[in-house]
Amino acid sequence: MHPVWRYLICLGLQSIAAFTILAAIQRAFQTVIDDLGVLHSVSLIEFVLLVAAICSFQAAYWYRFKWIEIPRWRGVVFGHVAGFASRLSFIFGGALFSVFFLRHAPELSSTEGAMILLPRVAMLLASLFCLYCYTLELERLASVLQSTDDPNLQRE
Repeated sequence: MHPVWRYLICLGLQSIAAFTILAAIQRAFQTVIDDLGVLHSVSLIEFVLLVAAICSFQAAYWYRFKWIEIPRWRGVVFGHVAGFASRLSFIFGGALFSVFFLRHAPELSSTEGAMILLPRVAMLLASLFCLYCYTLELERLASVLQSTDDPNLQRE
């Protein structure tokens, strides 16, 4: 298989997984906003979907990172769009962390509350790490797209 296709497949898998994580974040925001002050349960199907998204993202990301080079495409506008998308994806993850921390910080002071929240904190950190890796991947792509060999086109 041509390396460009392998790259596009990995980027597509990462994007699908990242959007799945972002959709879970949106559902979590809605749930927390609808019923503040209550510890919410997560359905088994949502949990399995999130774990599958995290695992598939990490597999595609590290496979691409180790074995597939980013194609040397050029396109300044697309580079800017990819850079913008990379920052935007992580803003949502940071917002989720903020809501989670503000909502559950008082419960972390007790051992019992901390033990209940431990699996949730682990999933949150795994989700944030995926979004961080996705941000890096899009930044790498943006950097390649915006690079130029012509010194007259370079801006300082």
